[in-house]
Amino acid sequence: MEIMKNPFEDFIYRRVKKPRDYEVQEILSIFSMKKYDKGALFKEGNTVVKKLGFLVNGSARTYFINDKGDEITDEIVQKNNFLSDIISVRTGEKSPIIIEILEKSTVLVADMEKVWVLFEQNITFNILIREYIGDRSMALLKKYLLFLNGTANERYKYIIETNPEILKKYPLKYIASMIGITQTQLSRIRNQKK
Repeated sequence: MEIMKNPFEDFIYRRVKKPRDYEVQEILSIFSMKKYDKGALFKEGNTVVKKLGFLVNGSARTYFINDKGDEITDEIVQKNNFLSDIISVRTGEKSPIIIEILEKSTVLVADMEKVWVLFEQNITFNILIREYIGDRSMALLKKYLLFLNGTANERYKYIIETNPEILKKYPLKYIASMIGITQTQLSRIRNQKK
């Protein structure tokens, strides 16, 4: 009889072929469970990222504030995904990215100092993060190409196809911002689809 794994452990075993059990336990050991209320910030803007999170349940959004003071939503992150600012992780520098918790959420959190140590010695963790970054890069590239070459309708369709529950759960202003249009334009597109 197989023992039920926690969501993060299950995520690791699904994403990494033949992970070493002791390395999985090392990964799990640097993370601790933390509860966040709606509206809490996992990362403030113009700061260096200090932690890596794994969203066990709930949701968050990554966004930044442009020169006009408008919030531009990059993505809505749902359970069983990492929470971090890849720019700051890679450069070690401040970035404008803000990570806001959208609903009461449970997050496994690890200090970046421990994450860096694990990178140096844990092959399973390296593969896990490589796969995550590869998937994230592919999603960003598809989104980028749609912004360069696609219409607002095509961007809307992409968001809905890759995340069908998004319209039921989150404010339209976030979705409109994610695809680079106004809420009025989004309403028109939605009405056309009906």
